[in-house]
Amino acid sequence: MKGDDPAFMLFQRFSTAVLAIIFTLVVVFFSYGRYQARPVAVPKREAPEEPAIRVRTPGNYINVLSIDGGGVRLIPALQCLAELEKKAGKPVWEMFDIMVGTSSGALIVAALAAPGEGGKARYSAQELLDGFPKLLERMAAAPLVHPLLSLEGRSAPKFLTRERQRVLIEFFGDKTLTGAALTTIILPAFAIEQNAPFMFASDMGQSTTTGESPGRSVTEAGDYFLADAVIAATGDADVFAPSRVANVTGDVELTFTSASVFAANPTLVAVGEALLRFPQKQCVVISLGGGALTKETPWPARGWDSEAGPSSLVATATTGSTILTAQATALFHRFGSGPVAAYIRLDPTLPASASDPYDFSAGNIAEIQKAGVQLTTEKAATIGRTAEFLSAR
Repeated sequence: MKGDDPAFMLFQRFSTAVLAIIFTLVVVFFSYGRYQARPVAVPKREAPEEPAIRVRTPGNYINVLSIDGGGVRLIPALQCLAELEKKAGKPVWEMFDIMVGTSSGALIVAALAAPGEGGKARYSAQELLDGFPKLLERMAAAPLVHPLLSLEGRSAPKFLTRERQRVLIEFFGDKTLTGAALTTIILPAFAIEQNAPFMFASDMGQSTTTGESPGRSVTEAGDYFLADAVIAATGDADVFAPSRVANVTGDVELTFTSASVFAANPTLVAVGEALLRFPQKQCVVISLGGGALTKETPWPARGWDSEAGPSSLVATATTGSTILTAQATALFHRFGSGPVAAYIRLDPTLPASASDPYDFSAGNIAEIQKAGVQLTTEKAATIGRTAEFLSAR
């Protein structure tokens, strides 16, 4: 009989073993993906007692710094800021009344406004530039088995949120948001449960609103650790799981992803926040971009949304919002008597090979640095005039 055939029995056993292995692998990959995609709570700590830093009053204009998201593609933005510091003879925080950043831009803003010894900034733009790629690489670190179990970020977040939290807590320490900024900083994020923007503001200022849904701010939720605000603001939805962040008193806990989902270019957010605080003044806006690519990455011939995956969808949305925001801000400036008295946009042109914000290879970083040098060289006169204006306050 066929069932008694040794070859057939061996085939049956082999088929059963293969199906069992496949089923086990599916369960492992699915379970790992679900586990890594869940929101990760930031560790609770004891808040130090420290006075809030008193924010100075602007001069004739509100000097506003806005920095896009972009990972290592923000190296040119830091190169521009280092040039500004060099030419002005002043640290970044002293030149700007309000500093706003999205995602990795939020990290830069917070680091350049964080106080060190003697009331000075903890980092100059050049010092932060020197360590920026390595800091981002540490935030994106993961065990060697993670790329395999996450199917290269297809079944689970590409990077581990818990590791990013650990690195940022170590970097910023236990300073609170209101006691750890030498000028007003605003770190936008997106509160998932509320389905609304959330502004971490060091001056406890009232947040702007979006449509019929008001964006919440620390005015309503209380103070936060600076590290926790940066954690909330840097959790890009396409590569990190959300973070659950509580205020320093522990009575408000929300789940956040980064503001890249609504303000990849936060310039309009920055202008809105500035005018809320000083409605009778005009803004001088310096906007630093995360790089425009020399050519678009081609979409697949069919089903681009399913074949390219969530990362491509997010990238498409953020690119579109970045361009529209830059255009809208430029229109405000053209009106002359409107809210924007002066608007300078510095955005490098990057090769298509540098499109990945989390490519930490030496070759990619060298390409981006080269683009930054080209930008600061071509815009040397603009940067010089800007430094002269900002240093004369």
